Amino acid sequence: MAPRAGTPVEHIHLTFGPDPARSMAVSWTTPIMVRHPRVRFGSPPGGLDREVPAVTRVYTDGVTGMDVINHHALLGNLEPDAMYVYEVLHDRIARVEGGTLRTAPDGRARFTFTCFGDQGTSAAYDPFGTPASEHVVTGIERINPLFTLIVGDLSYANQRSNPLRAWSDWFNMISISARHRPWMPAAGNHEVERGNGAHGLSAYQSRFLLPDSTDPADDLDAVGEITDRANPAVAGLWYAFTVSGVRFVVLQNDDICYQDAGMMYIRGYSGGRQRAWLAKTLRQARADPSINWIIVCMHQTAVSSAAQHNGADLGIRQEWLPLFDAFEVDLVLCGHEHHYERTYPLRGVVDGSEVLTPRPASYETDVIDTSAGTVHMVLGTGGSSAPSAGKLFDPPEGRVIVGGEPRKSDPTRLRAIHAREPAPWLALRAPEHPYAFAGFDVDPGEPGGATRIRVTVYDSSAPSPVPFDAFTLVRTCATATDRTGDQAGTHGDETVPTRTR
Repeated sequence: MAPRAGTPVEHIHLTFGPDPARSMAVSWTTPIMVRHPRVRFGSPPGGLDREVPAVTRVYTDGVTGMDVINHHALLGNLEPDAMYVYEVLHDRIARVEGGTLRTAPDGRARFTFTCFGDQGTSAAYDPFGTPASEHVVTGIERINPLFTLIVGDLSYANQRSNPLRAWSDWFNMISISARHRPWMPAAGNHEVERGNGAHGLSAYQSRFLLPDSTDPADDLDAVGEITDRANPAVAGLWYAFTVSGVRFVVLQNDDICYQDAGMMYIRGYSGGRQRAWLAKTLRQARADPSINWIIVCMHQTAVSSAAQHNGADLGIRQEWLPLFDAFEVDLVLCGHEHHYERTYPLRGVVDGSEVLTPRPASYETDVIDTSAGTVHMVLGTGGSSAPSAGKLFDPPEGRVIVGGEPRKSDPTRLRAIHAREPAPWLALRAPEHPYAFAGFDVDPGEPGGATRIRVTVYDSSAPSPVPFDAFTLVRTCATATDRTGDQAGTHGDETVPTRTR
């Protein structure tokens, strides 16, 4: 079909390119194919004096049978820590749309980011979201972060009779933020849609342009054009990016989780590729003297004190936690459980635990040295209509998914098998705050000194965020000498064993 006059652009949003200080992806959809999709951009003093062509990705929705047309333009050769204006165009466009963007700083600099998961939409007909789904967007804008991490279960499209409407509602709702600052997602179980590709994740992969999980330089050539060297079956499902000494590592946990919680059971889909990539990525980050912090973002969680929700997943404890320990991951941000809780710094396993209960390395709660262990935060509090905040074990315990068995109603699907455990890892939880997001103020410090991340957690039940938890993560800044010798040899083995029961 030829494009008709007045074809609109919709769902404009930003993600970081391979180098957040020098590249940014602008993405959008159109209801039909259009000619010459592109982005015009420039710095405010110079006006819109540069132009980059877009590439188009199309997938066919498995429920409606409709083609979804997504466009992505990768802006390159940008200045660090700089403001730009941009507009999205194509031939015979209905109305020019655009926004502003700011690149990340280069080198050591302060910055703020925000994080939450499990959002849904505020649409009145959406049974999986609430007004809080929109309040969190308003709250984030009041904080004014450089970017936002959303740790899975974005629109709950796989639960809706019209998934395309769910995605549209979600992008329209977040637009006041996402067209001005990057929203960096992790795919959760509710991004797994039946009929959308081999792993059910084609909608997610088509709608976001994310850093490649191969060599970051492969994503951007000298003039800012997109190259396509990633494996299309897994492109964008796991990736990493760096901002001012912080390495962010984003994972797709359905690959290793025992729980069958999407529309397809896809455990093992990467054939071990994601774990090998993770080991290499963490090893390189911990050996790099310019990297002080390693923050992992993923959907399902290794800990949970919810009595009537999903539970922690043994697969994460077996596959990911040994790597987090070996390479001293500082912070893990998760969703999936719809309440807020955080752990003590964790390292290793409680002696004799059949379910590999993580062991506290210390009992610090206010100022936490993450060189001793990894802090986990559960932030599935973005607006879901099924909060688990009022369904926590009291006194605290944990519930862990240890496997699955065929469901009586559908033998092709698995019902989770749970085991109970003590919860020595639990530092704090907030059952009175079912909706929340966290803000992270990163202070890089001076080389050889202390670097800090000040964490503030805000209630987002209303448009004005109200803080209710605050703590500080601290770590000694690395130097080149610190990152050589025995440590690199000890942690350089990419075959770190999984934990076994």
